[in-house]
Amino acid sequence: MSIAFVACVEPGRLESEAVLLFRSIRRYAGRYRDARIASLQPRCEMPLAAETLAAFRELDVEHRALKLNTELPDYPVGNKVFASAWAEENLDEETLVFVDSDSLFTGEPTDLDLDSQRDSRWDAAVRPVNQKNAGSTGPDDRKDRYWLRLYELCGVSPGPFVDTAVSRERIRGYWNAGLVAARRSAGLFGRWRDNLRRLVAASHLPWNGMKNLDQLALAAALAAAPGRVRVLDGRYNYPLPKRDRLTEPLRSAPLEALVHVHYFRWLHQPGFLDRLVPPLAADSEIAEWLAGALPLEPRIDDPARKTR
Repeated sequence: MSIAFVACVEPGRLESEAVLLFRSIRRYAGRYRDARIASLQPRCEMPLAAETLAAFRELDVEHRALKLNTELPDYPVGNKVFASAWAEENLDEETLVFVDSDSLFTGEPTDLDLDSQRDSRWDAAVRPVNQKNAGSTGPDDRKDRYWLRLYELCGVSPGPFVDTAVSRERIRGYWNAGLVAARRSAGLFGRWRDNLRRLVAASHLPWNGMKNLDQLALAAALAAAPGRVRVLDGRYNYPLPKRDRLTEPLRSAPLEALVHVHYFRWLHQPGFLDRLVPPLAADSEIAEWLAGALPLEPRIDDPARKTR
């Protein structure tokens, strides 16, 4: 099997999230349940807890503490960019799937397996961002100058437009970096890292600082070959906290009908699943399994509400 999952883990909140994520792969990822899992600790300032490492060993997860993010140590979101580039340069699998720790799999992620496509037409597979935020609707948008300069700095032509996953706005290609599948031989993760470096060196930051810079760098990387980017459907990177804002059938979909769910820290909040609207199906085996693992530690009474 030529696919590997890659995630960033650091001491604290990400530890319990990563264990849940890796357990979900081993339990629900179908033919990919035995795929390679690489856990990377890009700043390695402190060791992970002994119980976390024991869980990784039980799940056959390869954990490496490596000083990958030495350039932007105060920008932890950048960890995923450096970790993905390292995986591209050091792992053998042809399909690499970077996945945020605060997410989990509920089904077989067939559409992420780029090497299984007979015509080899895809170099990447992603979902659009949930809402516009730093995106641009085009020439009449005040943020469009930023995007045109972004493309110029990264040496690509303006990318195609895409509909945001939740607010359903038409914007320039802007992708959620919480789930990114890439063909290793295409070098996309290396371009992602190079673009991040270019944007930082040029101080070309969005209006809200560096918050979305990882996704902006990814947008430029994917704009290099837009015809080879697979836009995943709504079963992937499903925004669980925004369930009530989705259209049917996704709005009331049971977990069994989805593939990958992004919960954005909310599983650290006691009782979160019980407050979902619409509620999860009462006969859901996955929901029952998930509820048995919650709340994640450390518990958070009021997690940040903004998601991408």
